[in-house]
Amino acid sequence: MQFADPRARGAAYLILRHLYDGDIIEWPIPDDHPMRPIFAQLEAEGYVARWDRVWPLHDRYRLTEKGIATIEQVYRPAGAQAFFDDIRRRNMPPPQRRAFLQQQGLDAGLWPLLHDPSTHWSTFGQTGARWHHFFWEDQMPPRRRRRDRPMKMGGGGGGRGPRVHHVVHHVVHHRPIHHPHVHDLDREADVGGPIAPVTGDYDVS
Repeated sequence: MQFADPRARGAAYLILRHLYDGDIIEWPIPDDHPMRPIFAQLEAEGYVARWDRVWPLHDRYRLTEKGIATIEQVYRPAGAQAFFDDIRRRNMPPPQRRAFLQQQGLDAGLWPLLHDPSTHWSTFGQTGARWHHFFWEDQMPPRRRRRDRPMKMGGGGGGRGPRVHHVVHHVVHHRPIHHPHVHDLDREADVGGPIAPVTGDYDVS
């Protein structure tokens, strides 16, 4: 099975796995389907074939003997999840993860694709594959980062800039203190008139 694009090769093996597991793919793939060339090549090379007029009276793809033999060489689902969990616990860098697969006689490119239960042939091109990314994350293109937004100073404010805390000084206005004043009537009589007090209130007694 020869494909120029390694992703096309991975998708082709996922198609074989899908059919091998007994799932249905209707024949033919629509003309505008992005994977139609892959199906055409699989048919041309004898890995899949048309299954004529099966109930309920529409055509489907099926694996040929060549397709079955090809997928069985690389796809052994029994114990795959436990094997993957064991590799994750070893905390190895990606190159050592791939080397570990190869030491077990496994294809480091195909094994993560085919044994990841969340990977599907129809969405692989858009969503990728978790297990495959785990083994090849050092070879993946860097993720595009969103442009940094200016930091918000303080909280709230609807993004209108830093929140300004106004300090309000409370001025307490005190009423003047009136000291008691004794009005001396005898003194006023001597002076010849009333004497104005120096403070507000005074006591007349």
